[in-house]
Amino acid sequence: MPADIWAEQRQKALDEVRKDAAFEGIGYDIDPAAVALANANAKLAGVGDRCRFEVADVREFRALDNATVLTNPPYGERLGDASEAASLARTLGQVWQAHPAQGLYAITADAEFEQHFGKKAARRRKIYNGMIPCQLYMYFEQPKRERK
Repeated sequence: MPADIWAEQRQKALDEVRKDAAFEGIGYDIDPAAVALANANAKLAGVGDRCRFEVADVREFRALDNATVLTNPPYGERLGDASEAASLARTLGQVWQAHPAQGLYAITADAEFEQHFGKKAARRRKIYNGMIPCQLYMYFEQPKRERK
């Protein structure tokens, strides 16, 4: 792409940024180095006041009812192995069933994510994470809770 067109479109996108939009992003990772890098990158991107990242284990995760959860869990491609990824997806599914959010979106190369997660996605889309072919699994509806 010609550099002048890139610069023009980049500036156009920057001019259209709504800085008054209500948004709070909170990210979690079990790796303190990944959390430090994410916080540093948020500051560099100018969103450090709206996005924060903390060290946490998915087993302890509790989303707010009105939250939308976005996740890109390890799937054995770059981090860990496939069995660890399957176990993490199972844990994520159990946590989401027990403490549902408004929606959950997971990007993964794990072709068996839905089986591991424990629920078929409402929608799926083929995407790439870098050069890795993945799926975006979309869960729009909260799991039904037992009535007491």
